[in-house]
Amino acid sequence: MRKFQWLLSTISLSLALMTGCNASAPNTGPESTAAANESSNSSTKDIAAAEVNDAVKAAEKYKNAEYEIKASEDILSAESVEQRNAAIKPYLTEQFYEKASSTRYTILPLKVADKQKVSLKPVDLQCDLREKRENTILLNYKLNLLFLDQEGKETKRIPIDGILTLFYVMGNGLYRVIHLM
Repeated sequence: MRKFQWLLSTISLSLALMTGCNASAPNTGPESTAAANESSNSSTKDIAAAEVNDAVKAAEKYKNAEYEIKASEDILSAESVEQRNAAIKPYLTEQFYEKASSTRYTILPLKVADKQKVSLKPVDLQCDLREKRENTILLNYKLNLLFLDQEGKETKRIPIDGILTLFYVMGNGLYRVIHLM
């Protein structure tokens, strides 16, 4: 009987030591899990904020390129329209560029500048996040479009607002406009 007690005691002691050693392994309690999740969440938020910032920069560059028009005699010439489309193309997806240029959307500011005999200049541009999806960011934008006479004096100020949809283009790491509202 003593042999069984001794054997049973040894097994119990061994089992207790093994359980204790395994429990003192790396800390995987709720505190360390929460810290790991917090670190992961903050890096995810940083990445998301950087993506939105990149999209806002792309939107600002596009809107400035779209509305910055210098008055000239041949503003609607084929060469001028070609230069205009070439200036805007880097900010648009290929599909949207084809649609915008074929519908002559890209030359609307040129037509306005020609008809009014003014230069155009966007000012006070503001872009705010409307929605973020996997590879797409929607931004609300507001700006004032200045009409400038030959001397560069403001003749008119028109507020413009809308929504820009920007798509992340894989491979070159840039956001491009895919839709305007």
